[in-house]
Amino acid sequence: MNKGKLPISACIIVKNECEHVEKCIKSILPVVEEIIVVDTGSEDDTKKILEMLNIKFHEFKWNDDFSAARNYSLSLATQPYILVIDADEVLEYQSFNVLSEYISNKSSSPAKVILKNHIDTGCVISEVVRIFPNNKEYSYSGIIHEQLLHLGQEHKQMFFTDLIIHHYGYSSKEIENKKKIDRNIDLLIKQLRSEPDSPYLNYQMAKTFYINKKYQDAIDYFESTLTLLANVQVLPSYVSTVFLSYGYCLLFQKEFESLDMLINDAIEFYPEYTDLYYLYGVSLIERGAIEKFEEIKEVFEMCYELGEVKSRDFETVEGVGSYRALYNLGVYYEVLGDHNLALEYYSKSANYNFSPALDKINERLV
Repeated sequence: MNKGKLPISACIIVKNECEHVEKCIKSILPVVEEIIVVDTGSEDDTKKILEMLNIKFHEFKWNDDFSAARNYSLSLATQPYILVIDADEVLEYQSFNVLSEYISNKSSSPAKVILKNHIDTGCVISEVVRIFPNNKEYSYSGIIHEQLLHLGQEHKQMFFTDLIIHHYGYSSKEIENKKKIDRNIDLLIKQLRSEPDSPYLNYQMAKTFYINKKYQDAIDYFESTLTLLANVQVLPSYVSTVFLSYGYCLLFQKEFESLDMLINDAIEFYPEYTDLYYLYGVSLIERGAIEKFEEIKEVFEMCYELGEVKSRDFETVEGVGSYRALYNLGVYYEVLGDHNLALEYYSKSANYNFSPALDKINERLV
């Protein structure tokens, strides 16, 4: 093993990732002992960039099955631990210490990492399984949105890490350029034909339409997901995200009555989920009901009091318990005509370098 590197094989599958792959490789190169790259048919400069970086890559004929490509990359790994990362992702700078801690625990369990999805409107934070021991007991299943299984089953025990991975593949430009949505929908439809009663697949279809701003289609699949989950004894961890994403679809479709009922149901399950209250606050602004105007202040004050989401089971929009809540309180007081308080809240929000708040301050409200 090279001095200063960890006994980890980083496994990456790529296709036409010339815009991202160099940053990804450079973020993991100082950290891991081995980099396994599997190319599924790149036609751009991805392979040239890998050669320039002196990174060996392996060819794999694409067969509309992400798990097949992913499992092939695992089969090539030689180190005791595996880190799965995509070409449009970058490791946070402090990754060495976090990964070292996981290895020093000699954990036989897979580990979750913090995934920061950078989208056009901000950053959505979730947790995903990306680190696990290198043995034949682990493999991926599912032709898309593949899940890591242990001996064919979901692993019951999980190690949580503070490793941060930044994901840049869901900006509008990226989605349009790579036609990811059309590809994903085709693969999901194919898998749903064989598993029509899978809540997870219906959820992933809903999320795909949501990302593509096809909100009514997303609503239909979110409803199907919740109907199927009604028959499940143990609710999966993604249920909180179902409520939240479904709620935003209802917001964008201006179905406020349905949204209110959904949020009430969701809060019964997740009373400390800040995003639910934030969503409700945004909906109050959108509907413009004078009789609910005072409630706007109460809701965003509650968001700030709750703070950023603490449970690692929740997907969350960064800032709902801090700078976004403060900004909306600034908007509230600006509409009310209290420019001093508005500027105070905009200033607090701007302390987080939130650009809309900085813009408001630059307008010199007072």
